Amino acid sequence: MQKSPFMKAIPMLLLGAGALFVAFHILVNSWAWLKSSFTKVDHPTTYRFVTYDKLLHQVVKGDAVDYTILKKLPELDKAVDELAVVAPDKLNSDKEKLCYWLNAYNLLMLKSLSDKYPIASPRKLGNSISFRKFTIGGDTYSVRDIIDFKLSPFFKRNPLLTFVICGGAKGEPPLLDHALEPNSVMVDAQTGLDKFVNNPANTKYDEVAGVFYISPYFQRYDDYFVAYFESPHMLAASHMKQSVPVVNVSLLKTFTRDFDWRLNDIEPASDQSNNKKSNE
Repeated sequence: MQKSPFMKAIPMLLLGAGALFVAFHILVNSWAWLKSSFTKVDHPTTYRFVTYDKLLHQVVKGDAVDYTILKKLPELDKAVDELAVVAPDKLNSDKEKLCYWLNAYNLLMLKSLSDKYPIASPRKLGNSISFRKFTIGGDTYSVRDIIDFKLSPFFKRNPLLTFVICGGAKGEPPLLDHALEPNSVMVDAQTGLDKFVNNPANTKYDEVAGVFYISPYFQRYDDYFVAYFESPHMLAASHMKQSVPVVNVSLLKTFTRDFDWRLNDIEPASDQSNNKKSNE
C-alpha cells in the first residue's frame, strides 16, 4: 500500500518540531550559559545563605509565603546572583554541601514562582522547572537538575530530608522561615516530618473503617522511604500524636485521593476574616 504524501512527510515534520524545540531551549537559556562562562566564581570551604535567610524572614508567614511582597524585595535577585558566584565543590563537609543544594533548590523555586506570580498553582510553571537554566557556582542547572543530580543521593541516604524542601504547593512540607544550616538541618528535617504528619490535611486514621490514609506526597519518594522503613505509612504512624494500631498500618493502608496543588500563597485578609468567623 502506497503511503500518502502526508504520511511520508510525518518524519520530516517531527524532525522539524524537534529542531525548533532545541532551538527554543538554546535561545531561552543562552543568557544563563553566557553568564556562567564569564562568571568569576568563589570556592569557599564554608558558606551561609545570609541574604536568602533575610528574605525568608520577610516573606514566610506561618505555613505560607507572601508572594506579593516577595516580588518587590531586592533580596530575591541578590540571593540568586550570590548563588551564581559561589561554588560548592570545596565546602568542607557533606552537610555543608547538602545545605547548599537544599537552599539552592528552595531559593530557585521561589524565584521561578515569583517570576510567574500571580498563579494559582506551581503546576503553571509547566516544563520550565526542567528546562529553565540558572547559574549556580559558575555552572548551569535547572530546578529539576538539582533534585535529580544533587539532592537525590542525599535523599536516598536519609529520606527525612525531603521534608525541608518545598516546591510551592500547599500539599508539600511548608517552606521554613530560615535558611538551612549544617548544625541544624537534621533537626529541621525531623521537625518538618513531625509537623507534616500531624497536619490533618496530610494524614487521617479512620477508626470506624480501620483505614490509615496518608498524603500522596509520600509517593514521590516511596522507594527511599521503603529502603529505611517498613513503609511510609509506618513512618507517618510512628510520628503521629494520634495512636494508630500497628495492625491497621500494616494491612489497611492507602493514600489520600487528592494532592493539594494550590500555591502556598498567604490568604487575602478577607479570606482570613471569613475563615475566622466560620470557626467562631
